[in-house]
Amino acid sequence: MKERISSKKSVAKYGYIVLVLLCLGITMPNFAQYQLTGFGKEAIAEFLGRELSDSQFSLVNMAPLIPGAFLSLVSGLLVDRFGPRKVITTGVVLSAIGVVLRVSLDAYSTIIASMILMGVCATFLNANAPKVLGTWFAPGKASILLGVFLAIANVSMALGTGIVAAFDTVHAAFVCAAVVAVVVALLWILFMRDNKHAPEGMEEKEEDGEKLSVVECIKICAKSKGVWLAAFCMMCICTATVGATQFLPTALQSRGVSKDTASLCGMCITIGATVGCLVSPTLSTILKQPKKWMFVGGLIAAAGAAFAWRITSIPVMVICLIITGFLTSGFSPIVNSLPLSLKEIGPKYAGTAGGFIATIQLIGNVVLPTYVICNIVGNNNYNGMFICFGALMLIFCVLCIFLPLGEKKN
Repeated sequence: MKERISSKKSVAKYGYIVLVLLCLGITMPNFAQYQLTGFGKEAIAEFLGRELSDSQFSLVNMAPLIPGAFLSLVSGLLVDRFGPRKVITTGVVLSAIGVVLRVSLDAYSTIIASMILMGVCATFLNANAPKVLGTWFAPGKASILLGVFLAIANVSMALGTGIVAAFDTVHAAFVCAAVVAVVVALLWILFMRDNKHAPEGMEEKEEDGEKLSVVECIKICAKSKGVWLAAFCMMCICTATVGATQFLPTALQSRGVSKDTASLCGMCITIGATVGCLVSPTLSTILKQPKKWMFVGGLIAAAGAAFAWRITSIPVMVICLIITGFLTSGFSPIVNSLPLSLKEIGPKYAGTAGGFIATIQLIGNVVLPTYVICNIVGNNNYNGMFICFGALMLIFCVLCIFLPLGEKKN
């Protein structure tokens, strides 16, 4: 097979195959990571044969996000220079190796190492999905399909959290994730392609006949107010969502809720997030006031993130958690696709911009829950922890007011 698609007529059809590969690629590490969330702190501690503090459990859970702090920008630069196929496929293979290795490991440090390796794929995809879709589809279409990609990411999180009820042991769940990882890696090697006939904006790159300067890419992104705002908005959204999702089953079990019920409740935020990623971009377009939509929705999400888990009625709590997930993650595709519409970025520098945003986002995802929030509120203080997650959504409400939404690329 050729590395690039040579017929313009086949571009549209193959673009959707690439979308499927992106979705499978993000499913693999998310599914494996969120199995730990479903089992909860006590089950993972028993599997490792040692006690775990909230901070240690958070570090195990957040370990796949660590590569994002160091490789997001690097991956964006590499994709801008060498194309998505070689760079991202390498990340997918490395992550598959991490998931497979996890099956045979049972020590705290080695599990963390395998989880870090497992996160390389998600790092590359989160940073470069807007870029990849921007090379296959027009910006408006790419934004909608990015919502599909993020929705599938949330589905895989929910599946990883909820499916643990089907396994008797942690080891059996890890084996299932390893099989999924191997299949996904093989599909990427066999079917991922770059697009020769890129949409307007990407063509400029090829017509110049020169490789993009690394320094130039970084300077352009670092000077963009929109990129910085998008980065800190995503940091608030994802830290609040991921933190609340990962600690929810453990927090509910501390209230006396059974493990199976707590795991299923843990799926509720990601179920809402899945619908939000699909619906929110369209709803924002219909309302024609995206900033007001994000501000009001952010306020409601802040209340849900802080207090929904304390509701005593399980059905009412489930509804509130779904609404919370809908509102938090529903804003992600709007913010993530922003660089494509910025006149100084566009598809040409979208890979670097995506890496820039993902770096700041993932530094916050790892540092804030593990080293800031857990240390501020203390061990097993889930009330204080979830209030902090709600406070992050309040910060997002302030930042979203200044987002340069509506600016078009020249």
